[in-house]
Amino acid sequence: MKNLNDKIIEKLINILNYPILIYFWSEWCEICKISKDIINNIKIKFKNKIKIIKINIDYNYYTTEKFSIKNIPTIIIILNKKIIIKKQGLFNNDFFKKLIKKII
Repeated sequence: MKNLNDKIIEKLINILNYPILIYFWSEWCEICKISKDIINNIKIKFKNKIKIIKINIDYNYYTTEKFSIKNIPTIIIILNKKIIIKKQGLFNNDFFKKLIKKII
């Protein structure tokens, strides 16, 4: 069953015409705790160029299943309703900056 977050994500994917970065994480994931700060910094730096959505896999089952998330942290970047990047693991600020600059 879709919860409110799942419905909002679907709507955003369908209406936004700029990149969406979806960050899948969980509170029990130690690597996710490190990545969360990096994601927050990227969100501030690129706030008008990319939409960043954080999805806690423990509460958003529909979206987690829809994107076949098996490991966390995982990021997905969607542009024009299509997944253009799906990666898992720990990434640093430079990785995100280069990635985002490349797609915007």
